Amino acid sequence: MFIAYLLFAEESFPDHWRRVRDGVHPKSDAGGTDKLPSNLPFTEKLWWMLDIGCGMRMIGWVQEPRNCIPPHPPPSRRTFLKKTFLKLIMNTVIADLSTSALALSLPFDNRLHDPTDGPETYLAAVPLVRRVPYVLAWAIGTATPIIIRHNALGLLCVGLGHSSPTLWPDIWGSWGDAYTVRRLWGYARS
Repeated sequence: MFIAYLLFAEESFPDHWRRVRDGVHPKSDAGGTDKLPSNLPFTEKLWWMLDIGCGMRMIGWVQEPRNCIPPHPPPSRRTFLKKTFLKLIMNTVIADLSTSALALSLPFDNRLHDPTDGPETYLAAVPLVRRVPYVLAWAIGTATPIIIRHNALGLLCVGLGHSSPTLWPDIWGSWGDAYTVRRLWGYARS
């Protein structure tokens, strides 16, 4: 709907949104005509609008937020594919281990509880110190599938030559960079 709105309903096309890789700047070509997004052919304009609608982090755009996107990977395709494949394998193993830890944990073993007990009593029976690993396993099991999908999509798009490796920074920053609450919410979780 957003793309249809941009294409048909808006009075003026949003030429102020620019992708860095397009080089769409006024008077940029030799003829001196504007190469603005509103002057692109229909198919290029459609891809441009799809990029706006699907790229919420605005990576590769002039409006890309600074200081909250993890560093862009180097432009070497081979290096990106190798590192991303290793990250994909590592995160798959981590997701499997965290899921196994939850599945094999005693609080979630239904054979130990009365069938009339609700799920809220399972963790209530576990001391607080032993709940922390379960919560960490749940958080890791929730985050790693997102990372796995991001890495798989990055491998596919860069491997097929559809996009540049520099357009695929990590989905989240490093936990080492989250030494304050502002850095946690502004940088590490982007």
